[in-house]
Amino acid sequence: MSETLWERVLSCLDVNGLVDMTRELVRIRSVFDPETEGANEEKVARFLASRLEEWGFSVVMEEVSPGRPNVIATIAGNEPGKTILFEGHTDVVTEGDPDEWEVDPFGGELKEGRIYGRGACDTKGNLAAMIFAAKALKDSRVPFKGRVMLCIPVDEEGMMEGIKHFIRRGWADSVDAAVICEPQENRICISQKGALRAILETEGKMAHGAMPFSGVNPNWAMAEFICALREVAEKEVRFHGEDEYLGLPSITPTMVHSPSSGRGQLNVIPRQSLVGLDIRTIPAQDHQALKEALLSLKEEIARKDGKVKMSLEFIEERPCTKTEKNEQIVHAASTAYQVVTGKHPVYDGVPGATDGTFLYAWKGIPLVTTGAGKRDVPHQANEYVDIDELVEAARIFATTA
Repeated sequence: MSETLWERVLSCLDVNGLVDMTRELVRIRSVFDPETEGANEEKVARFLASRLEEWGFSVVMEEVSPGRPNVIATIAGNEPGKTILFEGHTDVVTEGDPDEWEVDPFGGELKEGRIYGRGACDTKGNLAAMIFAAKALKDSRVPFKGRVMLCIPVDEEGMMEGIKHFIRRGWADSVDAAVICEPQENRICISQKGALRAILETEGKMAHGAMPFSGVNPNWAMAEFICALREVAEKEVRFHGEDEYLGLPSITPTMVHSPSSGRGQLNVIPRQSLVGLDIRTIPAQDHQALKEALLSLKEEIARKDGKVKMSLEFIEERPCTKTEKNEQIVHAASTAYQVVTGKHPVYDGVPGATDGTFLYAWKGIPLVTTGAGKRDVPHQANEYVDIDELVEAARIFATTA
């Protein structure tokens, strides 16, 4: 896109509309909770679908599960060409304890150049930015080839069922490149960490705490496994080192339940215990080899104990992504960054996994992840996004398209 054309597009960016939509989105509570009626993404999805239809986008809503619809919106250029996808999710994580917040978690409060509230940073601000970027392109009437597609899925903060449904339904078949709109301080992220999620369960025999030898305590084997994880993690670091953009891999025990279900008591040895593992990987690692190492560790501890039954289940696997710098989408996003900011782009990697994981792994779609928001702000109390940075993100999205 020539300088004159992208200037026309950027002149059509509705900054006030972007701020207003971000605040409106934050005010719609879209924390998914299967135990609470209406606690899902449907209100956000319907709000956005209605607005996009009003603006002349071609819009489709597809229900992934009851009350949880994806929204897909497209605009077509003057001539056939490639399809670029912009993706931003509608769900947000829980606000946690409201007393830890200095503002209403779902108030969308505007304060000192920032928009506050759960999801303002991750990622409703970027969702609004990508929508207004596409709207600016449409309103400018600048001729372009191909299509711009907006994927607005559910469940990114969960098991990513929204993007999986999008791919299974064939929407990704025509996508040539993707921009994943997440809070990355507007850095051009060309790789993402992979992830493995696992559950270790240990089973013994329930007994009175005063007579431990009459039972089999599953906690000893579980504790030994957790302690041994540190050596496995350190070995992975020694062998694979540090990735240029993603840093070090990690193995983190995150949930420990004893008993694994029901209520525990101080004087009762439980029958079962459970530990959840959040494993983050870098491209140099082999997921299958790592899984085999952890399964071998489990077998070794079970043999040594002799009485406790142990099981290790891998419940989710998300491969790493890596897009080469010579890919057209990286060039487009980097050029857009330079045009908008006047600075050289900062290349980086995403420390977590995003919906882009499955676009890359299942369909081989080259992608970059970028967007407004400080990396350490999501999922915390007093979440916010800087308006100036958000506007910059929208300009980068629009120029990339």
